[in-house]
Amino acid sequence: EKRKSRTPHNPRAIMAARASVLRASRCGLASPTAAAAVRQNLPSLHLLRSEAAPSWAAAPLSSLARPTAPSCFAHPSKYVSGVTPEMLETDPAIRAFYEANYPDHESEPDVIEPSKYIDERRAKKLEMREGWDQDDGKHPDPELDRLNLRRIYCYPRSRESESGSRRGRSLRSRRLIPGIIYGSDPTRGILSFDFESRVPVKTPWRHIQRELDRYHRGFPARVYELTVFPEEGDDYDSGAEPLSVERVVPADVNMHPVNIAAYCCNFLRYHPGRPINIPIRYINEEESAAMKRGAFIAPINRNVNVIVEEGVPVPEFIDLECTGVKLKDVLRTERLILPDGVAFSDKVKKDQFLVGTVFGSRRGLLEERAAEAAQAAAANGG
Repeated sequence: EKRKSRTPHNPRAIMAARASVLRASRCGLASPTAAAAVRQNLPSLHLLRSEAAPSWAAAPLSSLARPTAPSCFAHPSKYVSGVTPEMLETDPAIRAFYEANYPDHESEPDVIEPSKYIDERRAKKLEMREGWDQDDGKHPDPELDRLNLRRIYCYPRSRESESGSRRGRSLRSRRLIPGIIYGSDPTRGILSFDFESRVPVKTPWRHIQRELDRYHRGFPARVYELTVFPEEGDDYDSGAEPLSVERVVPADVNMHPVNIAAYCCNFLRYHPGRPINIPIRYINEEESAAMKRGAFIAPINRNVNVIVEEGVPVPEFIDLECTGVKLKDVLRTERLILPDGVAFSDKVKKDQFLVGTVFGSRRGLLEERAAEAAQAAAANGG
């Protein structure tokens, strides 16, 4: 028995072609007749490439891309990627495609000018950041400002109607970052195993982004006074009575992998005596001969867990003294400078905690050993 011949029309190819034409029609690249034929659910693929649409049928479907800025650029590749002026002159099908879809492509200027779309995006970004200077997060209370506490505010989030991934996306579209306040606070009688201690909140995006721009990786090491206002739109100047005021530390800050913006931000209640991770900062690197020759510290721990006593300002950094550091030195806790009232927590084992190791070229090591030998010889000779 002879094998049945293959059907000339592949249903998957027909569906893909329909989707491509509909996308192209929304971008303004496909002819209206072709788009109407697809919407009428024509059965075969060759009807899509009929004489009703000669301008787009000659071009491959992969080239039907959205134009970058047809009102500002004259080069053919700015409308369809990969098209050159030589192709326009030699290929009549491409020429017909451009005449049908971009009738003014030859009369536009040859000089690349700023796109209106780019200007609109820049204006929108400036509008989003408007007002950041008025509320810089600095606490107006001199005593709390001395303790290095900053302030932000948020709003309560409904457990029923504003929970879940879909509701979270809706909140982010309104420039509100979902999160939750959790943790215990013995000074206020709040216990972490109590269900009511977990308070869902939504924080304005500009507050979180402002602090991220200011402190970068040190943002989770900051202590904030978080004010929970009852309604969206309330702030410090509105006169609204806050529901609660919490001292918190940002925890579980999730960043968007593409936009590099906060996706979710939770808050852990803070009280004096609670361990907190503080970033380590290197100082006096110029006082090390090895580091002046190009040596560097390969970090093992970028933060150190400390406890801050009550009434002591929360430090922004814990300094690491680099004076006299040599190649292959292992940096430990004895080089860390702790301010008064700050101590290592129980998690930090002084004999096991490593800050990093000094690495560099062997040339610098040989020069350093030669200098030490010369100094020893001079001392013995003297």
